[in-house]
Amino acid sequence: MVNLLTLNTLRCSRKDVTEGRLTLTTSRVEVRPTSDYDAAFLQHLLPSLEWDQLVAMALVVGVTLPAELNETLRGDDAFLRALHHVLFDVQVLEGSLCCAESGQIFQIAEGIADMMLPEAVV
Repeated sequence: MVNLLTLNTLRCSRKDVTEGRLTLTTSRVEVRPTSDYDAAFLQHLLPSLEWDQLVAMALVVGVTLPAELNETLRGDDAFLRALHHVLFDVQVLEGSLCCAESGQIFQIAEGIADMMLPEAVV
């Protein structure tokens, strides 16, 4: 199953794309607890998140995250628990990802994002 943490790391790898950020559209989402909460792990993970992209994807699945990640939030256990839920427990089963630069669409079916590209654009 594909979660928001995974989706936050994916990029379009077309040769004509420089940034490759993706926008999410969903048609089927489920909440499935997949891992135990670990505050130290989340705090370690925070610097690698594309926060703006995560905020946008979370909104698509019905979760509102703060627009900015500040030091107060980084140490707030309630926030970190909620973030863990968003990153790991929200599973996108059906939908698509769209590259903002190229318009390339990547389908998500049965919880798997198909990131394959035609050979001509790789």
